[in-house]
This record gives sequence, structure tokens and C-alpha cells, in this order.
Amino acid sequence: MKKDFSALSFSEKERVCESIFISHGPYWHIYTDGTKMQNIFCCEDDFKTAMWILAASMLMFKGVRVITFELMGNHVHLILAGQREDCIKAFDLFAARLRLAFPKRQRTIDWSKFEMDILPIESLQALRNGIIYVNRNAFVANPAYTPDSYPWGGGCAYFCPWLKHLTTTPLGELPILTQRAMLHTKKIEPLADLRVIGSTPFIPSFCDISLGESMFRDARSYFNSLTRNAEAFSQIASRLKDSIFLTDEELYSVICSHISKEYSVKSPSQLNAQQKIDTARQMHFNFNASNQQLRRMLRMDLSILEELFP
Repeated sequence: MKKDFSALSFSEKERVCESIFISHGPYWHIYTDGTKMQNIFCCEDDFKTAMWILAASMLMFKGVRVITFELMGNHVHLILAGQREDCIKAFDLFAARLRLAFPKRQRTIDWSKFEMDILPIESLQALRNGIIYVNRNAFVANPAYTPDSYPWGGGCAYFCPWLKHLTTTPLGELPILTQRAMLHTKKIEPLADLRVIGSTPFIPSFCDISLGESMFRDARSYFNSLTRNAEAFSQIASRLKDSIFLTDEELYSVICSHISKEYSVKSPSQLNAQQKIDTARQMHFNFNASNQQLRRMLRMDLSILEELFP
């Protein structure tokens, strides 16, 4: 009789996760650089268009599995499983179809800067960190969202049991012209099983949420990782050259931990001028803290910060 997964010990659960990781790889983090790109997705219709194109493009490659993704205003993140060449081709198709769809939206976009980078994910912990990092991306950038409420990424579908109660429609049941308009392609036959909710693709029908969830011991370990892994976020952000990856609240917690160890004080207000400068350097170089974040957290003059970090 198969043992209930929830009844397994910590080490047994880790072995199961490791086995699943090994059997479904290789894994990749594909991303574009938002610092070089103008805003692409500026309204709900833009995001819906991108979601449909992403779903259609990824499903055209049977060897590619989307584990999670995040569409941001000026960049994208994809965590994929599959052969490197197939993952690159899937992204290239996504980018090519975006270029074709967006001129119709009466906005000039310089697509030459929409270039992808791809990084291998070589361990279970690295994959966990990558999933968490991507699912947090909009939450860090926009205080209106949590990691599980942003509608244009896979995070909102992770460990959400209510998803199975939603009513969805197979795309193939819609009129052919409607399907083509949604998908921005005439080649709709391979996509008939894609499911629709409202006027958007149902995320679990093109994103393998269950595979992503299986990389974590349970929902609790996933949730804890969302807010308690600043060092890992720092390492990923450094590789991706991301600007900000901690919210003000998270950065403040890191600062308090740092100054408690270094200066035996509990509050930034207790630091002297030199200690504030040294702390600002630590936060800037190790945690990508912005000048505005440091101004708010350390109550430093912005002109001093701009001189330190121009």
C-alpha cells in the first residue's frame, strides 16, 4: 500500500522531491531585461493578448513544460522544463507572435531590445528559488499585489485548491474565428484542449502547476519560502541583474538583523552617521536596495545616497 505523502518524514519528502526533479529536467530560467525595454503591456487587453500568445507558443512544443511565468509591464520571466533548444524556440515563437500582434494596437515598440537570456537551473533548491523569485516578481514591484493575486503569472495558481471548482471551457468549443482572434494564429488545431476562463487562458491548462508544486515538500514550505529567503533572492537578482527584489518591509527586516549583529542596536534610528553609511553600502551592494528605499529605511539625506551610489 502506497504511503500517504503527508505522513512522510522531512527527509522522505525531500527524497521524493529530488526524484521528481531529476526525472523531469533539464530546467531553465528564461528572462528579458526590463531596464532596456520600454513598457510593452500597458493595459489589461495587452496582458490578455500576451497570455494567449504565450499559451499558444508554449503548447506548440510538446517537449516544453512551463513550470511558472510572470508577465511584467516591460519584461517577462519563464521557468521551463525541456531541452534547451526547444525552450529557446518556444520563446522565439512567443516573441515573434508578440511583434505581429502589437503593431495592431497602434503603439510603436522597439522589439530589437526584447531579447532573452537563458540560465540553467541545476539543483532542486535552485529550481525552488527560481519558482519563488518569479512568483514574487510583481509583488515586489507593485504593492497592489501579493504573490498569489497577480493575474498575469503562474503564482496565483500555486497551492490554490479552489481552482478545481472554477468553470472553464475548452477552447475548441468556441467559434473558429474567435479562437484565431484570441490566439493570434490560424494554426489552432493543436490548441483545442487549452481551456478558457472568462476571456483569458486558464493558467493550469498551459502551465504545469502540479509539477512546480511537486518541487516543494508541501504548501507550507512553499509559503515560507515566499518571504524568508532574502539571500537566495539576492543571488538570483545578481545573476539576472535585477534592480529591486525586496519590498520595503523585507528590506527593513534585513537591515534590523544586520545592525543587531554588527552594532548591537535594534532600530536604524540608533545608528550614527558612519554606521548608517556602512549599512547603506551593505544593503546597496548585497541586496540591491535603491536609494529611495535606503532614504526611507535609514532616514538618510537623498543627496548623500546619490553621492554614494550615483
